[in-house]
Amino acid sequence: MLIHRHKDVLLKSFYLDSDNITIRRLHDGYYKRYKKHDIVIAYTGKGKQPYPMIHIPRTRRSVKRCHLLSLLRNIPLPPTFIMDHIDGDFTNDTPNNLRITTHLINNRNRCIRSDNTSGITGIRWSEYHKHYVIRKTVGSTRMSRSRKTLEEAKKVLEYLCSLDSTYTIRHGK
Repeated sequence: MLIHRHKDVLLKSFYLDSDNITIRRLHDGYYKRYKKHDIVIAYTGKGKQPYPMIHIPRTRRSVKRCHLLSLLRNIPLPPTFIMDHIDGDFTNDTPNNLRITTHLINNRNRCIRSDNTSGITGIRWSEYHKHYVIRKTVGSTRMSRSRKTLEEAKKVLEYLCSLDSTYTIRHGK
């Protein structure tokens, strides 16, 4: 969103260092020379999931550091897509930890809910029916199964997760 509108400003104001992670600001002074001490310091955003943010000079806007890094690495970010951290660590912006995905796929890798009764994402205990209920979305189809024991429910859950490759290793953690 913000990146696409201010793409020219971003590209003129920042550059990526040789380590492919450090962002430096272009000096505005004499012949627009780079300076060694012009490393951009990311500040932490507010909320439940604080992403490292970078302030864009002269625009009064901020952008997520992972979005700016993808732009500087010449990786386009379509407007309806988001940047996902595969290991769940928002400060780890290495190229092999970032992937471009949709909100739907990113929401599949959420943490375990606080009202979960089994301790495993996708499995819950039904007190009314006295069995474990397994729910998982595969593709665009929501599947529901039930088993009497937790071990059987785990096997069914593993099978359902293997049908869809959009779940990552951090699913439910």
